[in-house]
Amino acid sequence: MSDYVIEHLTRYILQSLPEHQRALYTYVIDIEDHLADMVATEGEFMARLETDRPHQQAADHLGMTLFELLQSLKDIEEHISDRLEHMVREVSLIDCTHLKTRGNQQLFYVPLPRLEDSNS
Repeated sequence: MSDYVIEHLTRYILQSLPEHQRALYTYVIDIEDHLADMVATEGEFMARLETDRPHQQAADHLGMTLFELLQSLKDIEEHISDRLEHMVREVSLIDCTHLKTRGNQQLFYVPLPRLEDSNS
């Protein structure tokens, strides 16, 4: 499965989360992405995680302990991973290239399987 499809499935799953989980997850991911944009290497990123302590700042901002924040993130990431694994098994790509009139690109339709209750 392409990275493009995986990224879209992940966004689809993220949008299905309860609002408080989605807000927490996106808040922390945005902080991490901002930090990653400021460095050139993985080593620099890890060093900045230690010095800037973005997760502690996020926990303080959200009124949580660092442990509560990290546990919540772990739970959310496990849920996303489980749902993504299920969806990848269930999803099918339907080749619709024959519907195009011009160009040499392939065209696929990707029907998304229904997400089960996000609390499961």
